[in-house]
Amino acid sequence: MMEATHSETQYAVNELSEINEVLDRFVYSCSHDLKGPLVSIKGLLRLAEMSTQKEATDECLTLINESVARMDKFLKSLESYVGNARGPVLRNDVDFNTIIQGILARNRSKIKENKVKVNLRVRQPKIFKSDTVRIDLILTHIIENAIFFQDTDKAERFVDIEVIVNQEQVKIEVCDNGEGITKENMDKIFRMFFRASEASKGSGMGLYLTQETIKKLSGTINVVSSKGVGSNFVVTIPNLD
Repeated sequence: MMEATHSETQYAVNELSEINEVLDRFVYSCSHDLKGPLVSIKGLLRLAEMSTQKEATDECLTLINESVARMDKFLKSLESYVGNARGPVLRNDVDFNTIIQGILARNRSKIKENKVKVNLRVRQPKIFKSDTVRIDLILTHIIENAIFFQDTDKAERFVDIEVIVNQEQVKIEVCDNGEGITKENMDKIFRMFFRASEASKGSGMGLYLTQETIKKLSGTINVVSSKGVGSNFVVTIPNLD
């Protein structure tokens, strides 16, 4: 049996060190993101117990509900991360119009609140085969980001979604005139737990999960964005038909 060379051993040590560093950051971030809402809930429960006014108690309950929702969203992100990493790629008939209409319906209140005009164009003359659950996850994160991170100073706000399917692949383009991303953050947005916006209340795993899921489907994602102008996400995923 051949012994490993010094360079091979060093490479393995470096790789293990990098994995341990990622794991440490993962555990720390998970602990931090779960501990924050728990501390808030404990404090709010004390205030609710001490309060004798119904309005104050109702406000505490509303804030507790928001903290619980944050924890639930974070745990679902972790479930998606594990499921994407370990689960096999399924081969289903994908109906892009149905999936996107479902995403828009789930976010109808936020679309109305942010006064966003959504333009949707789906050209799917061909059958498209891929993993429906993973496609839904990808589209959900990209479309919800475009809806949520709008620039409230702009009189007209839009999200433009175009889907073009052919025999080889699907091309998905989501364009908005929202907050946009700074040059400094462009190379960081796909990192685990990174939040590019102060307005973000998510887990910081959305775009990381999106990129990892696209990789799992052998696809690509490209982003063009400018702070104060908006963002343009382009995703291509091969057709398994």
